[in-house]
Amino acid sequence: MPVKIERSRGTCSLCSESFKAGTTYTSRLYVESEQYKRVDACGVCEDDGKVNDGAVAEWKVKVEKKKKLVLSESAIWQVLKNKEDPELSTRPLTFILCLMLARKRKLRLIATAKVKGKEYQTFENKSRGVHVKVQVPALGPAAFHQLQQEIETFFSGDA
Repeated sequence: MPVKIERSRGTCSLCSESFKAGTTYTSRLYVESEQYKRVDACGVCEDDGKVNDGAVAEWKVKVEKKKKLVLSESAIWQVLKNKEDPELSTRPLTFILCLMLARKRKLRLIATAKVKGKEYQTFENKSRGVHVKVQVPALGPAAFHQLQQEIETFFSGDA
């Protein structure tokens, strides 16, 4: 049976105070009726002794300030119009960028095909002169993590 631990909700489980960037809180794991229950406690609740003993696991979490990601459509269009990069169609980031614009109805999926066991989708926007065929990526955990980093870098503007 897989172990399932719920994610932090970003608030103290005891007083419902939101965790602010730069603060540290304690997460504890308890066993209740053959399931795990996660309790996140802010420093105030820790100091007041509101936390129950008997946790099977305990860890500290520091709340980091998240980078603000900005969806720059002009940057996406520049990537999709780039005809000089032969690997553009095989990059998972390109596929995700196409999906983002398709979701916003600024790019249209016009075809799906399998070539040598790999799936490709063709997107276009006639008014912008974009016609791009991209490989649908098979993302394992490592590839997915790398894609997350590429997306964060692309939209945060960090070089």
